[in-house]
Amino acid sequence: MAVSLDELMPRLQHQAKLGVARTALVALGVGFEFLSRHSEEMQREIADWEEGRTLAIGVLPRGPRVTIRKGGRQLEMLGGDAYHADGAELKVMFKNVDAALLVLTGRIGAHTAFAEHRALVHGEIAKAMQANRAMAIVVKYLFPGVMLRSITRRMPVFSASELLLKARLYAVIGPFLARGLFK
Repeated sequence: MAVSLDELMPRLQHQAKLGVARTALVALGVGFEFLSRHSEEMQREIADWEEGRTLAIGVLPRGPRVTIRKGGRQLEMLGGDAYHADGAELKVMFKNVDAALLVLTGRIGAHTAFAEHRALVHGEIAKAMQANRAMAIVVKYLFPGVMLRSITRRMPVFSASELLLKARLYAVIGPFLARGLFK
């Protein structure tokens, strides 16, 4: 039995959206890990996080996820999809892939997604606020200026060393994506 193009297109579109979300979540995870090692701003932000704190960011119901854990003074991306996500003490989950893509592609900020009930938090609100501040640091380095204008209140000003750090982060993300997205 042949499948018509009209029946196939919605499935292909959904798979493409999931692929974009997965790629963006990997970039976010790599950003958390890289910046926790190289950015003083990120190191200050996560300094009070307890050892072993685990954060999962993903798409409901079974969409892509990335899990990050604090170990020592750094963050480590553990992997994606269901990997360690179920045991995370803090979960930030988008209600669907369309809601996730609005944030992950820089069309709206995370604060807007929460205000519009596009995302859920499972865990302590204080820890979610800390994670949101850390995510804002990652986004500052991940997104180009054009995108940052639409999702931040104030356009960040980068020093020369921060611009170099941003370039280094871009260079690190490429190989992660090229080698199959996860460690």
